[in-house]
Amino acid sequence: MSAAGRSSRTLLGNLVNDVMIENAPPSYARAMASVTPRKLWLARPGDCVVVQAPCRPAFRDYVERTLGIDLGLVELVQPDEVFTGHALDLVERRGAVEKVVARSELLPFVLDRRVVDFAGRTGTPVAGYDRIPGERTLRAVRDINTKSGFRAIARSLGLPVAPGGHAATLPELRALLGGFLKERPAAIVKIDRSSNGYGTAVVHAGDSLSRTGWLTGTAEHRPGRGCGWVYEEFLDFVSVPSAEMIVEEHGPVPFSSCDQRTADNAWTGMTAPAAPRGAAVAHEAALAVGSWLHGEGYRGVFDVDCCLLPGGYVVTEANVRRTGGTCLEELARRLTGRDSPYWLADVRRGGRGRGRGPGFGTVVRAIESAGLAQGPTRVVLTADTTEIDGRWRYLVVGGDGAEVLEAERTLDSILEPS
Repeated sequence: MSAAGRSSRTLLGNLVNDVMIENAPPSYARAMASVTPRKLWLARPGDCVVVQAPCRPAFRDYVERTLGIDLGLVELVQPDEVFTGHALDLVERRGAVEKVVARSELLPFVLDRRVVDFAGRTGTPVAGYDRIPGERTLRAVRDINTKSGFRAIARSLGLPVAPGGHAATLPELRALLGGFLKERPAAIVKIDRSSNGYGTAVVHAGDSLSRTGWLTGTAEHRPGRGCGWVYEEFLDFVSVPSAEMIVEEHGPVPFSSCDQRTADNAWTGMTAPAAPRGAAVAHEAALAVGSWLHGEGYRGVFDVDCCLLPGGYVVTEANVRRTGGTCLEELARRLTGRDSPYWLADVRRGGRGRGRGPGFGTVVRAIESAGLAQGPTRVVLTADTTEIDGRWRYLVVGGDGAEVLEAERTLDSILEPS
């Protein structure tokens, strides 16, 4: 479809919201807000993009060159510094409501109440819906985005979950874990409503449950009423595949699959598509969850994460929203023109935030010099956050798995020169 015939969108980077985590602590909110300029990778002429961190000129120019589009034709709503409130608060503070509602649809990162109220008040269509989503849909999204809610829904659908349970308070959690770990070597504890590995801790049998040091990540967060913690047996997994689908009017349709990369029990990146066994397992689980979501009126992207075991699998969570993987898959398709490109993405810690290490422009030039800025296998820096969190985020895309891995090794040498 030509630019003239394409519907314009407002891409709303509401990564700070109460669906993913309640009462987001400043460190979490800042980390989530800092990556929102990556929304520029999805922009097309005529779109409006709302981000929660400044898009630095070097990054904006880089996106423009890489995609070969004129970002001057994209309306950008951005703060002067990292903004940790809701993205719609930023829209109002910037006097940008008219810019947002002038587009034909609103595409939020997460369907939350703020989005629904805004859409209803302004008459702005939400992408994927033929009417403003109702209370049933909002409730379903909130429920399944908790660990305990997902476990209950998964069991009702006949999907396997790890042995475990829910605790509303820290004393209750310690008491339940004490008995749970008498028969198991370890458990993983998660804030019931959390994302991106925040508030997750592994507790081993024999650990002193009277101490709270192992709960630092969760104890710093004050769970809202009805939140609490979920604990599950810590399983010796083979891989952690995930399947992403889009719930359309007639039902869920496959979008992508990946094998997740993790560090300290938190997602860092992925390799797509997933290996065949994991892809098949995750697909069937996502199809079941997608059918449930369809019945609840949800329309849009979601994923289901699985833990593949030597003799079976369990499902671990559903992210009923757009994810980092959604953006990466869409970008990989845009760069290659293919529906199922092979790609990997990850994060590397850099030294820029500590006054050392190469800067963004230096790394871009090094990638170009290595011949990895163009061609069948290429490297893209998906965000420019080293001044904020000292991390490099990247995508390597190509048609051959071995070449993609070799390109990542070259990138490693650029980011961490000897």
